[in-house]
Amino acid sequence: MRTDPDLLQDSWAGQSERIALRLLGTTDLHGHVLPWDYLTDRHAPLGLSRLAPLIRDHRRRAANTLLFDNGDFLHGNPMADAESARLAQGTGGGPHAMAAAMNGLGYDAGTLGNHEFNHGLGLLRRVLGQLGHPVTSANLTCPATPLAPEGLLLRRRLRTRDGKMRVLRIGVVGVAPPQTVEWDRMRLAGRIAAGDIVAQARAQAGALRRRGADIVVALAHCGTGPERPLPGAENAGRALAALPGIDALFLGHTHAAHPAPGAPGVLRGTPMVQPGRFGSHLGVIDLELHRSARGRWRVVYGTGRLDTVARTGPPHDPATAAPAQRAHLRTRRLLRRPVGHTTLPITSHFALVAPDASLQLIADAWRAAARRLLVGRPEAALPLLVAVSPFRSGGHAGAEGYLSLPPGPVTERHLRALQPHPDRLCLSVVRRAELLAWLEGGAATFCQVLPQRRDQRLIDPRRPPYGFDVIDGLSWRIDPSRPAGARIGDLRHAGRPVGPEDRFVVATSSHRLTGTGPLPQGLRGGRVAVEAPSLRAALRAHLSAAPVTPRPRRSWRFAALPGTAAWFEAPPEACAAALLIGSRDIAPLGLGDDGLYRYRLRFGPESGPPPIDSAPRLGYGGPARTRTPRCPAAMTP
Repeated sequence: MRTDPDLLQDSWAGQSERIALRLLGTTDLHGHVLPWDYLTDRHAPLGLSRLAPLIRDHRRRAANTLLFDNGDFLHGNPMADAESARLAQGTGGGPHAMAAAMNGLGYDAGTLGNHEFNHGLGLLRRVLGQLGHPVTSANLTCPATPLAPEGLLLRRRLRTRDGKMRVLRIGVVGVAPPQTVEWDRMRLAGRIAAGDIVAQARAQAGALRRRGADIVVALAHCGTGPERPLPGAENAGRALAALPGIDALFLGHTHAAHPAPGAPGVLRGTPMVQPGRFGSHLGVIDLELHRSARGRWRVVYGTGRLDTVARTGPPHDPATAAPAQRAHLRTRRLLRRPVGHTTLPITSHFALVAPDASLQLIADAWRAAARRLLVGRPEAALPLLVAVSPFRSGGHAGAEGYLSLPPGPVTERHLRALQPHPDRLCLSVVRRAELLAWLEGGAATFCQVLPQRRDQRLIDPRRPPYGFDVIDGLSWRIDPSRPAGARIGDLRHAGRPVGPEDRFVVATSSHRLTGTGPLPQGLRGGRVAVEAPSLRAALRAHLSAAPVTPRPRRSWRFAALPGTAAWFEAPPEACAAALLIGSRDIAPLGLGDDGLYRYRLRFGPESGPPPIDSAPRLGYGGPARTRTPRCPAAMTP
């Protein structure tokens, strides 16, 4: 493809058959229609209704536009989950609120993301039947009963630059991570076939060309990935961009936003965008098409960019928001319901750098549920461990992606923040090798730090926080100065080193048993056959049984690296949490990025917070205080 605009005038000289085509795209909406964050219960600059004025403005300004969705539109926030439950139970009328909102904007086509399958094929088929636009899936297919066509050929009347109308055939191919089948194994095993992203896109793009497609648009629910991904890779955007049959590429899945402002929206010569998450951005790809003397259209220039709504702009588009208003109000009422009470504050500000109250609460809940499941079983004689991971600890969620709950009532909203996904509790028998591999995977969350250096990043921003699992019941040391894969040491249980043949029962999320790697395969091999509850149900039962006092146990610590420190980011209110955990090794530095503050962690001779029974200054050593600790001066905005 020629992408130098200075050369285009020569190629167009004397040519009247030219078309300017604008492709618009959303991705990873996750049920966000209104500009509302249900887990903080306040307005947020996100949602499809906030993008709607942008979409209509582009349609007014450009003669030829098409609108696509790149998957993960259906599930992922409390409103969408409540709507799915309503449809599954057959209560109330009307389509899913997300489908109704999308129908109002007149999408041309879409594809499936991995989260579309979270509530089973029955519900997915029902929602697909409610959409006003076709959805395609080339590599996630249903052999028994087709779920979606493997490719689409849209016919659209487009206006040339000199005002003529021409019919173009626009091919659309959609792909998503083949790991989807493993991630939802309990619902999909044997019912969905998964193919390689690149191989299936290449085959389907060729098939669409043979059917007469003038151009082919790829809706790829995946991230950029390496240039040469392994077969079955989760993210393969770079390899897709290099395929000769693809003219425009939409990416998603990883919630990243590409291109950056001012950067070229081209990936390996192909126009590309990745429009963030939750309606944070609208992807815009502009193509210039030229009709040859033989009557064939080809793309001679293309580029992508991201469009956003200014924070001072209109809050949302009423017409797009209207189908979701009743569901929105129902969801907010549901999330206000009390489910328990905590006597201590629960925060997740430092869940990646210190023992954490929010993770301890989840571990206590799952442990109680696991003990009930093991009654009368031979595995009950084995030590019980619990593996938990943080979901509200920053990452792509930025300054809003944390939990900060004062002593008092715990509501359904707080419960959803602690456990946002509809996974189930699973039990598996493991040995030392699986535990070490598990903990090494979590320790890769940290960048490799250089000894004797004090100004360096601690947490790798490319890794999501939920990849850092804490295994309650063990103790271990993490040495971030060593390469990833060789950082775990001094692994102990009840003060004794864990031996190669020691066996444990570990309670964890069903999601950890999915995938093709050695760890999920080992967990599946040792799985205990019990009928387990959902993780939310286990947490709800624990909270409703009695007031909770989640004092975090000191399960892990950083290695002592005298003279060494690294920085990480947390929200402004985290200064109070630093005082609550009583750590002498965490100190505020000042303003960081994107509304966050920067903290320094010292890997000193006594690195890490003191053991919990040493009674830190506030909160965890006794009944919660009502006084709010003051932030250091460096933390004052």
